[in-house]
Amino acid sequence: MRLPGGLWHDGRRHREVGFRPLTGAVELAVGEALQSAETLPEATTMILQAALAHIGDLAPEAPWVDALCVGDRQFLAVCLAGWLGEDEAWFTVECTACGQPFDFPLRFSALPVKPAGPTYPFCETDLAAGTRRWRTPNGADQKILARLAPDDAAVATLLQRCLVQDDTDAPADVVDGLTAAEIARIEAAMEAQAPEVTGQVQATCTGCGRVNVIDIDPLLHLKRLLRDVNVDIHRIASTYHWSEAEILSLPRQRRLRYLELIDRARGMAV
Repeated sequence: MRLPGGLWHDGRRHREVGFRPLTGAVELAVGEALQSAETLPEATTMILQAALAHIGDLAPEAPWVDALCVGDRQFLAVCLAGWLGEDEAWFTVECTACGQPFDFPLRFSALPVKPAGPTYPFCETDLAAGTRRWRTPNGADQKILARLAPDDAAVATLLQRCLVQDDTDAPADVVDGLTAAEIARIEAAMEAQAPEVTGQVQATCTGCGRVNVIDIDPLLHLKRLLRDVNVDIHRIASTYHWSEAEILSLPRQRRLRYLELIDRARGMAV
């Protein structure tokens, strides 16, 4: 699998990534990340650490996962549905016009992906103080901003972090002197180079025909797909007397097959 942006390290982009085999241990780690993380960016990092096998030739350790740009993290979050074998799903939403619920299908792998620009992960802007270079925002930036109020201080913090420093001005000095128009140009330059996955889809209400714009949250869908692995462990261990480690090492489909056989033996399934 190839990232639309890639991790910039040692002067090159690491774009090839792969997911681990989906065992109970991995699924349990992903579920615990969703439950224990205090912010969405923290959950994303923990989930990708558990799910990824590699980022290029780098191990999926927290600093590297945090260094992935926002668009790459969005892309991987979308791919997690396919990793769990549920790329296509039905969702129920309330129509913004008539207020009635309606269902619509979504295939995550079909969501449009904007590739990175030619100078990714960097961009340059001409400012009153001279030309400055910036990098695209990443997961580490998201984790810090998630704990800040969405005001001008958050914008200043992000710009200070994304400024590629030279030996002249300190980041705070550069950012403090920016005008609103210069900030807008910087944001536009970053957006032009950063990859992005569509976060909204359109769906037509089956009742009144209104086209609704719907926000997509891949991690919320992931939470719906995850099983309670601890319940699976209990049921399999009670029947076969295997250890927790043995059960967690089973691929997901084999674990589900054993659960099906247990239900069949108890007369709960045909």
